[in-house]
Amino acid sequence: MRMTGRAALRALAAVLPGLLVLLAGTPCRAQMSAYGTAATVNGVGISNETLERNFQEYLRERNVIIAAVRNPERVSSMRREVLDLLIDQELAWQAAQKAKVLATEAEVEEAVDAVRSSFRSGQAFDTKLKIEGYTAESYRRHMKRLVSARKYLDRVAENASKVSEEEIHSFYKANPDKFTLPERVRARHILVKVDPGAGEEGRRAAREKAAGILKELRAGGDFAEFAMKYSEDSTAEQGGELGAFPRGRMGKPFEDAAFTLKAGEVSGPVETSVGVHIIQVEELIPRSVVPVEAAREQVRSFLQGAKAREAVQAELSRLRSAAKIEVHLPL
Repeated sequence: MRMTGRAALRALAAVLPGLLVLLAGTPCRAQMSAYGTAATVNGVGISNETLERNFQEYLRERNVIIAAVRNPERVSSMRREVLDLLIDQELAWQAAQKAKVLATEAEVEEAVDAVRSSFRSGQAFDTKLKIEGYTAESYRRHMKRLVSARKYLDRVAENASKVSEEEIHSFYKANPDKFTLPERVRARHILVKVDPGAGEEGRRAAREKAAGILKELRAGGDFAEFAMKYSEDSTAEQGGELGAFPRGRMGKPFEDAAFTLKAGEVSGPVETSVGVHIIQVEELIPRSVVPVEAAREQVRSFLQGAKAREAVQAELSRLRSAAKIEVHLPL
């Protein structure tokens, strides 16, 4: 397991997706000399080894098999994307130092513990540290860099993400489609499955079984109890409950039947690719508009997130413009 595993990423999640995600170790000066430098940021080097480690993690996260990528320009583009993330990480760390927005000892310890807990044992964690060239102390320094960079960008995001009532109302009025709920039905069903490849004989048997269930049901049975007893769908334990759904969610034959029924009515057998259904509609829910009062906090959260991302991107652009960045690879 790599130090950049998913548990560590969740523990160190930053405001900007992708940034501070590729967290392979920053090598010591001896390693820099041995492997060469991919880029320098205000005189601070990012080694080729660091770039390669992060690039391999990038490929794993996206399930990309590099041997299957035939276009060398795409490989170069992905590698440059990783290097840009590492440059942003270094810029944020340098800005954090300048602004004196540094991780506390407790925050560093929490981050280290989060990574350690993603390993099977403390010994496995210690072994990985040694493999990647860390001592316990140098790894803590590495984590302080990462957490401080995140803390700095969190502050940038927080300062920029205040949302006024006027902004909420403007967004609500400008996006009516986002607050309109389509017509829906709340329904239950009983499914008699037909195995793939069963052929016409299998379908005929399913139709006959469904017809028998329907006859018994119409003689006075409770639909939910019949679903628990007869349905071969995963919803059987819930009495066939499907919840409320709009058009376009179910297969067309199922949808056509459900939206034709009135509340309380039960359909005849309805055939789909998975088998034969009996449907009961419990409620018809007409198209409606969510009032601004109910949508306020959701809109506020959305706008705060958008403002935070924009602020972080703008800050990183500002830091890049003010920095001396040299890329030493032909990317």
